Amino acid sequence: MNIPEEFLRNQVFDTRALAFNRQLTPNYTRDPFAHVPKPLGAEVFPDGTVLVRFYGPAAASVRAGHEDTWIDLTKDGDGMWTGLLPYDEPGFKQLAFTVDGVKVLNPLAPIGWGSGSAINYIEIPDPAQDFLLLKDVEHGTVSMEYFPSSVTGETECCYVYTPPHYRDDPETRYPVLYLQHGGGENEGCWVHLGKVNFLMDNLLAEGKCVPFLIVMNNLMMQVKKDGTWEEDVNQFGDMLIRDCIPFIEKHYRVKPGKRSRAIAGLSLGSLYSGQIIMEHPECFGSAGLFTGYTWPVMPGYPTKEQPWTDALKDAETFNREVHPFFGAIGDREVSLPLFEKEREFCREQGVNYIQKIYPGVHEWRVWRAAARDYFCMIFRD
Repeated sequence: MNIPEEFLRNQVFDTRALAFNRQLTPNYTRDPFAHVPKPLGAEVFPDGTVLVRFYGPAAASVRAGHEDTWIDLTKDGDGMWTGLLPYDEPGFKQLAFTVDGVKVLNPLAPIGWGSGSAINYIEIPDPAQDFLLLKDVEHGTVSMEYFPSSVTGETECCYVYTPPHYRDDPETRYPVLYLQHGGGENEGCWVHLGKVNFLMDNLLAEGKCVPFLIVMNNLMMQVKKDGTWEEDVNQFGDMLIRDCIPFIEKHYRVKPGKRSRAIAGLSLGSLYSGQIIMEHPECFGSAGLFTGYTWPVMPGYPTKEQPWTDALKDAETFNREVHPFFGAIGDREVSLPLFEKEREFCREQGVNYIQKIYPGVHEWRVWRAAARDYFCMIFRD
């Protein structure tokens, strides 16, 4: 890799759920109270190598790694452990630490949310994805909204992106995209990990898409069953249609009707977005499915019945009611064979299914690129 300086230092890769500004500092400044060194916990070099640091003066061993690549860190006299961790491609990447064999969270490195817990990660900037950068353009607004749910009996939360000038022009109404995250993530992940607001700002500044709102809910819904709280994603569609959409249409200036609503998602959010639009074509006029829509997720899993896919057998009706119908996947995704079967099935049925394959696996680099292309397609009519 050869990552340009303007990508390495762009603010988009520093901004995260816990802070907007980059984490300080690369030099060894000291806390006057605790006398603890606080250098940057993960620093990306132009070749994609990451200098990782972990403060653990009492630790006997510290390791850092991602997937199958792990290194032993070296301890200095101040109790700071350091090492060079190689990455062979760009994107949002896993970054894990173990101390004396126990996995821990490094407070000096970026912290996000994934797999149902806080995680460390690092961004290896991709020079091919300049559409992601924080640029000197007009910016939209991201708000957190709270609304009562008749499905969960609780208050739910969603993030809402409104485009630039939404607050300046009280007469204009906008279409809405309901955008879902993946399994184990939450309503903030498309913003804090996906950078969807900056992506959208750039598209609008370049005139490549029409202005629309983006509503991001928590797919991993919690419901109470027999006195115990548990996740139940199967009720998400009911919550979205019965609770969230009416709330948004009451409190925001949005255009009415299904042609002014689209639904999209990544991974698990893709599967449910596909199911929802097939079961409720009267509610949405378009769908974007990033990493397919077919169960099972991976080859070898038990087959899951999908009665909702019967909607695709009436291609004339489906093509009229849902367009564009867009699917995307990484070229090294483990479920790529399922994606190819979807293409074959839709072709046989006569369904207009636009598909694109991007470099990558099951990762944000793929989903960000897919979102960019899909955003340019929707609400054109």
